[in-house]
Amino acid sequence: MDIQQKIEELAALLLSPIDAFIVDIQVIPDGTKKIVRLFIDTDSGITINQCAAVSRQLGETLELQNTIPSHYVLEVSSPDLTKPLKLLRQYRKNVGRRFRVRFRNNGSITEIIALLNEIKGDILTFTTDKNENYTIQFNEIIESIEELPW
Repeated sequence: MDIQQKIEELAALLLSPIDAFIVDIQVIPDGTKKIVRLFIDTDSGITINQCAAVSRQLGETLELQNTIPSHYVLEVSSPDLTKPLKLLRQYRKNVGRRFRVRFRNNGSITEIIALLNEIKGDILTFTTDKNENYTIQFNEIIESIEELPW
């Protein structure tokens, strides 16, 4: 089992009691050490205190099990607004927000800026400022980033 899989397994155990989930794990070599980034969230948003608690618990567990044999830096946080959404679960708390969405559309790639109106199963419905409606299956989305208001 590689380091990333082991971190995922350990983190999932810590996240379950607070109903949180893993959005992404990055293990980045940096000279003689590794940078381990764990991005977590909940359906209603994650707090700094929750991230800190997970970081402490995960750090202790990684040390006890000697999971990462080299020096490392552990960073636990929520994904920031500039990061693309990766999981369908992330969209649920973002209904009513605007996104820049790139998706596969009949063999080509389409990009829209639109409001996320609804999610039914794995189907997302968006409406552009010009009242154009798009119904997109989640697995057709290439990238989706929240558009912040100016």
